[in-house]
Amino acid sequence: MTDFLKVKCLSEAEEKKLVDDIEARIAAKKKDGLLTDREVREIQEMRLHPLPDIQDVQSVYENHLYTSKD
Repeated sequence: MTDFLKVKCLSEAEEKKLVDDIEARIAAKKKDGLLTDREVREIQEMRLHPLPDIQDVQSVYENHLYTSKD
């Protein structure tokens, strides 16, 4: 598997450890018969979309929260 994950706040070593852990978990699930190679490929090809509540985050903050009370 190629590197599929980029996390800006992690160091390169931490990111590598996380990717290795994910790959180990996937391998274990394939070994146990919980995932097939086809299912793993389908998951890899999925396009991710932000959660709806994350998309609406600007509507959460009201202007009165950021104005001074003077």
